[in-house]
Amino acid sequence: MKTISLNGKWKCKSDIENIGIQNKWYIPENYNLNDKNLKDIEIPKSFNFLNGFENFEGIFWHFYQFELNEEKDLKNNDYQIRFKGTNYNSKVWLNGRFLGEHNGGFTPFSFIVNNLIKERDNFLVVRIDNTRKKDQIPAIYFDWFNWGGIYRDVDLSILYKNRLNNVTIKTILITKQKSRIDVSYNIKGEISLKWQIFDDTKTYILYEGNVPERSGKGYFNLIINNPKLWSPNTPNLYYLRIYDISQKTEELLIFDTHFGIRQIEINGINLILNKEKIVLKGVSLHEEYMPYGRTIPHEKRKEDVLNFKSLGFNAIRTAHYSHDADLIDIADKVGILILEEIPVYWSCDFKNPQTYKTAANMLKELIWRDINHPSVIWWSVGNEVPLHNMACSKFIKSLMDLARKIDNTRIVTVVSRKLIPDLIRKSVDIATINSYFGWYFPHERMISFILDLIRTPVFNKPWIYTEFGAGAKYGFHADWDKQVKFSEEKQLQVLDYTIRTINSKDYFAGWFIWIYRDFRAPQRLNKFQKGYNRKGIVSEKNNEKKLIYYRIPKIINIKRKTYNTKILGILLWIISFPFSYLLFTRMMNQFLEHRVKKESF
Repeated sequence: MKTISLNGKWKCKSDIENIGIQNKWYIPENYNLNDKNLKDIEIPKSFNFLNGFENFEGIFWHFYQFELNEEKDLKNNDYQIRFKGTNYNSKVWLNGRFLGEHNGGFTPFSFIVNNLIKERDNFLVVRIDNTRKKDQIPAIYFDWFNWGGIYRDVDLSILYKNRLNNVTIKTILITKQKSRIDVSYNIKGEISLKWQIFDDTKTYILYEGNVPERSGKGYFNLIINNPKLWSPNTPNLYYLRIYDISQKTEELLIFDTHFGIRQIEINGINLILNKEKIVLKGVSLHEEYMPYGRTIPHEKRKEDVLNFKSLGFNAIRTAHYSHDADLIDIADKVGILILEEIPVYWSCDFKNPQTYKTAANMLKELIWRDINHPSVIWWSVGNEVPLHNMACSKFIKSLMDLARKIDNTRIVTVVSRKLIPDLIRKSVDIATINSYFGWYFPHERMISFILDLIRTPVFNKPWIYTEFGAGAKYGFHADWDKQVKFSEEKQLQVLDYTIRTINSKDYFAGWFIWIYRDFRAPQRLNKFQKGYNRKGIVSEKNNEKKLIYYRIPKIINIKRKTYNTKILGILLWIISFPFSYLLFTRMMNQFLEHRVKKESF
């Protein structure tokens, strides 16, 4: 396979009146370089970086002219244009012909262009609309900036006609000293295969074998004794290469990737990595880094991950959507666990079949992109959706079933903010809770009792505290004893107490601070936020570190002494159910929603 980058200087213009399709802007003959409305844009880059369009939501057209620069060979090759990320609805034309469209802002999509690609004068047009709509994922209301445009790489891949699709590498630990590797794939065409597994230097062949000529689905497996296991502490990698040897005279490399031997399991209330208990201690991260927006350079992503590790974190929650695959590659190599999610967020049109189709397609695109990455250990199918609602719970349950059907080696869950009722919590692999004691709820000292209480109905599985935190404006300080909101002292007090409390709960398999870096949130307009969510432990400028940043390494493993309220929780559950308990939790949920709205608007 050969890849030609289509990044670089493109032209673009807005289409506020939505006349582009009617006026056939996608036809090469209608393209006028002297059009005064055309602007230069360096792809990948969001159109929100253009002067006058900083907060634009709507339709933007992108135009690119390129050469193939080699003789076209349709007999042996397929030609594919691939987009790694655009937001939101994308319609694509090549040389005046419509290729198709894609809905969603965070997963890759591609088109085969065999009969349309030319050796010279190719004209690629992309119409992108990031207007919020009820039937989209996410829908109209979400709490981050709506970056629009082509913000990840675009390339042209020249693929062999006979090739492998959907290659999946599964590792099963028979014991810590013996592992089985299962490799499955779909063959396009008919080929004979030779495979090799290399060490982490890509120099020494450790294992190899052949597969006779065949088509359709195929697989091979092997046993590895004394494997070098992958974990955050020891991110050992192997490399798999697969060749087409059908021609006998030459070997064509048709697949090449790294992988790690690791296994994630659940045993009672414990999360198990490689046959040993692990507790996730992590931080959430939005894909935003000013002044780059979502188009973050490799060295900045790597710097982030190294900073996480230096603070003692062993995991990242990529909120609330899939980040660029470059981050996942870095996590594999540096050694940090990744919790991935699709942006089924807050209130979606859960009764609409088209909305479900979009969400299911996002989930499939994400899983197939990242299925061979050892750092990725879970798929979350949503965040803070109304899980007390029957239509929503059915929607979420179907997505979880789909995730398990595609990949049975990872955790499948949904992130909940419901104290009760939550109709899905008994169906997830790991129970989750987002809750901000000390910030939206009255005081962080309530946390121990409330967590024991909500855990009572689902006591036989691990829990993860997926979000907690407090806002702080970098540089704003107040007296420790006054508990002043948005001060760095208040944020430190809330997070310090919460971390030490959760560490003392044996049923919690992990926790995630919300959030690493302040990010744009246009709904949040008070004098401290001014369009940013300020719950980061560093500011949006990244080099401004708040007090809690320096505190985390000192408390990350500290446990606070707590009283066992499990028996009290069980008694209260029995006595108060169904009236008092439901009333209490409903009031708490309404209180939370009121406080969020009050802060936001």
